[in-house]
Amino acid sequence: MDLYHQNYIKLLQLLPGLHDMNGPAKLTALGHTDVQVDVIERHKHRLVLRMSHYLQRLHGAAIPDPDMTIEVYLMAETVGALTYCDCFGSRKVFCPELMAFSPLAKAELNNFLEQWLMKMIAEGRNQPKAKLAQ
Repeated sequence: MDLYHQNYIKLLQLLPGLHDMNGPAKLTALGHTDVQVDVIERHKHRLVLRMSHYLQRLHGAAIPDPDMTIEVYLMAETVGALTYCDCFGSRKVFCPELMAFSPLAKAELNNFLEQWLMKMIAEGRNQPKAKLAQ
């Protein structure tokens, strides 16, 4: 099993409704700040998500750190990183301005994504249950 399929399985564990996802979600864990998940694009077989963990600063607004854009191929059951951003800078797998693809960035970002997903699973992150109307 390759890294892209492993990351798909981990993401599906965190977001069991991944195949039907159309709007925002959040992953919560007691004692940790939430990870926001937003749908950027949705196609029949491809889903592009933005995952953001917001750090609360002492003075000022919270900042996303890390903030990743990932693509999910639903039929192929794979997940791949597209972009990464944190307080130190950003990386892209593909830079459209330069028409350049970086295999090194692709490998590093997908390895980071694997570690981040494993960390969120270890923290017990999940989607909060919807409250029932009374």
